[in-house]
Amino acid sequence: MTGVALAVALLVVVTSLSAGLAGGATVQSEDIDYWIVPDESGAGSVPLNAEGAQLSEVHRITAQLRADSRINYVTPVAITPIQLRHPATNEQTYVLVLGVIPESGRHVAGLNTTPLADSYVHYDNGSYAGPWTGQMVISPAVATELNVTQRDELALGGSTRTGTVSHVTDTNLDAGVGEVPAIVMPLAELQTLTGQASSDTADQILVSTTDPSVQSLLTDIYPGTSVVSRVGLAGAETSTTNLPLAMALAATVVAGGIGVAFVATMMGLELTASRQEIAILGAVGFSTRARVLVVITETVTVAILGGLLGVALGSVGIVGLNAAIAEFVGVTTLATLTPGIILYALAAAVAVGVLAVPYPLYLATQTDVLAALTR
Repeated sequence: MTGVALAVALLVVVTSLSAGLAGGATVQSEDIDYWIVPDESGAGSVPLNAEGAQLSEVHRITAQLRADSRINYVTPVAITPIQLRHPATNEQTYVLVLGVIPESGRHVAGLNTTPLADSYVHYDNGSYAGPWTGQMVISPAVATELNVTQRDELALGGSTRTGTVSHVTDTNLDAGVGEVPAIVMPLAELQTLTGQASSDTADQILVSTTDPSVQSLLTDIYPGTSVVSRVGLAGAETSTTNLPLAMALAATVVAGGIGVAFVATMMGLELTASRQEIAILGAVGFSTRARVLVVITETVTVAILGGLLGVALGSVGIVGLNAAIAEFVGVTTLATLTPGIILYALAAAVAVGVLAVPYPLYLATQTDVLAALTR
């Protein structure tokens, strides 16, 4: 029974996680982040790429998208590495710079743009003649490496312009290979700094909405681009792949294999040790068919009891898994246990019992009543 319980617990945890991953793509009440990216920069994830194809006329497209009432927030995102230097200490480091159109209460790549909300004046309706603010939000990694705090000035490499630290965020940018020193600044100022003002280019466009129907609009707005979706409060990546289904099927195969092997072996050992009890049933008048029914019932019952225990263990495992995910990833609840998953787990336990029947059944039918009673 213990083996079945552990196998079913594994099945419950993995299937619940798969259901949570698959369900994330259809949640409409949470913010859905869509990223418009050039095909050459790769689709399937949100790239942090400072090279390759770029999108042009991004301010015009942004204004067009903002006119759609279904869209909550739009910003182009330009990404480039820049050297920062602290004039007072002469310490310097390369950082990843994200140029955005800031808005209060918004985050881009986990970095808060609220402190920049009132600093988007350099664009000046496309003339790029507005005041240079130099405002930037920096990650803790940048603050540590350059030993800077709020309101400190930094020299921007390759330019005579300077930047001022508006805010130090609480989190670093995680690009998938570790934490990256990063800053966020107004897009127009980054375009001027990198010589992209004339073409008004950016690497991608972020669109935040609660309406999935927006995706069809985004697909058609730029030729030669892909639309990548990231869903959920913590921006957990989702896609149309079959990974969740594959995980659930793999868990079913593993749990089924472990359960069948365990139940068949244990029932076989139990019947081998209790051949006299089987023989006594035959001696008192139980037919071979009746004895077979007893063995089948006992085997399936053991599997069902193991399934019930496994559901309980799986529930505890889900709580632990969600706690770990919340701690290290930031998604509060990803694995979800539903009545359907419970029924699925119990059905799997019954299937394990049925599939495990042949071996103990063979042992029961091969029991010689007279020989067993005379031992």
